[in-house]
Amino acid sequence: MKLISIKTTLLLTIVCTMSACNNSTNSTIDQTGAAYTSAYVCPMHCEGSGSNSAGICPTCEMDYVKNNQKEK
Repeated sequence: MKLISIKTTLLLTIVCTMSACNNSTNSTIDQTGAAYTSAYVCPMHCEGSGSNSAGICPTCEMDYVKNNQKEK
């Protein structure tokens, strides 16, 4: 019974290690959407957020902040 427990633990360790190594670090963030280009943006850049006027993010309910990166 102890041998089965050791094998199970070893298998779980290997699976967890392999899945952790599967993350891609070369991914790029698409910064062309409203969450990045609006006059007011959510600090968390939630999907579907961004507005031309101050307000609250519909996803996380944080206050929008002025987007200093927006081209004038």
